[in-house]
Amino acid sequence: MAMRKKKAAKGKAKKAAKRAPAKKKAARKKTAAKRPDPASALAAFARKIVKVTQGGGDFLALYSPDIVSEEPTGEPMKGLAGLQEKAQGWEQMQEGVTWNAATVATDPRSGTIVIEWDCQVKLRGGPTVPMKEVAIHRVKNGKIVWERYYYNPAALAPPAEATTM
Repeated sequence: MAMRKKKAAKGKAKKAAKRAPAKKKAARKKTAAKRPDPASALAAFARKIVKVTQGGGDFLALYSPDIVSEEPTGEPMKGLAGLQEKAQGWEQMQEGVTWNAATVATDPRSGTIVIEWDCQVKLRGGPTVPMKEVAIHRVKNGKIVWERYYYNPAALAPPAEATTM
């Protein structure tokens, strides 16, 4: 009888040992499921940039306090105050804009979002002009820390005065 108990105990121990790796594997899966997928998080943030740009929220909430924002027409703007100054200049120049995100691409390894925009800009007191722009944003900890815009600044120049000869 004692021999049977020993064999039964050994059998239970072997079964438990076989189940242990499966339990560890399941625990690892649960832990991995809790971690956010960087690609999904960056894609969601890109959608948020598009929504806010199209008029759906507070744009400053997207940015890190030490943001660096570059335009093709001047020195980089730094910090949230610099970004607000740039936004004021944009508001003074135009009366309305329609933004269409033609392409959105993300690279979770570098935290980069690239958005190709097709826009219609109603210049203040002037015509509505088409504009194409490519925006590159670098994201860290869920905030934009650096961005650069590529477009033809001449598209936004005030119309030239007609001259008579």
